Amino acid sequence: MTGDSRLRRIALGETGFERAAVWSAVGFAVSYVAFDAAGLLGAAAGATPASGVVPPVGAALAALTAVGTAAFAAVGAGALPAVLLAYGPFAAVFLRAIGPAPYAVPVADPLPFAVAAAEPLGLALAAAVAVGVAGYLVGRVVAGGGDGPDEGATGAGGDADASD
Repeated sequence: MTGDSRLRRIALGETGFERAAVWSAVGFAVSYVAFDAAGLLGAAAGATPASGVVPPVGAALAALTAVGTAAFAAVGAGALPAVLLAYGPFAAVFLRAIGPAPYAVPVADPLPFAVAAAEPLGLALAAAVAVGVAGYLVGRVVAGGGDGPDEGATGAGGDADASD
């Protein structure tokens, strides 16, 4: 395997960006509304005010994202798809934690909203890079440390993932 081929395999992996993009979008949506769901459950139980759910929900979503990223890398994803996968949930967490008011985009003048959303989205990108690369490394260790799920395999099991 040449150096260029090895670098491409590390960066891109065996599974495509389409899976990472879909799960990133789903992760964003689920994570964004998880704050509302936790606030409603806390308010219904009388235990937690709706605004007090941000730290525990954010921490739980960050941990779940880290585990999911490592699992995604363990089945053949590269470092870049792992980062993309982590970006969606982290964008939702940072938007809800430090971003502008949720569900309130001023239609007449959206520029202040865009400026207020830039900081949380930038922090989400930094967190996604850190967690995505770390998840990739952990996932590769869990998978056996190779460049892919079928590294060095020949014969009948050598191309078992070719149809994926």
